[in-house]
Amino acid sequence: MKYYIGKILELNGGMEYSDRYLFSTKGSPARYASKVTRAWRGCTRADWDESHGAYWADCTLVSDDGYREIPQEDFEVLKKYLAVL
Repeated sequence: MKYYIGKILELNGGMEYSDRYLFSTKGSPARYASKVTRAWRGCTRADWDESHGAYWADCTLVSDDGYREIPQEDFEVLKKYLAVL
C-alpha cells in the first residue's frame, strides 16, 4: 500500500479554489485521483471537457491538480486534519 496527498482545483468564473485530500492505494494513483476528481461534484464521464482537461459541474470546472506520495507516518498524522477518500 502506498500513501498520497491529492489536490483538486475548481475554477468558477474568476474564482479559483483548491482542496487537498488523502488516499492510499495498491493500484495506480493516477487512476484513483481521476475517480476522485470525477466524483468531487458528482460529475459523470459525460461532463468531461477535453479542451479544458476538466469536468463541468454546473458552472464550475473541476480538475485533478496532482498528487504526491507521502510516507505512511505523515499519512497517519495528516488524516486527523484532512479528508481521507
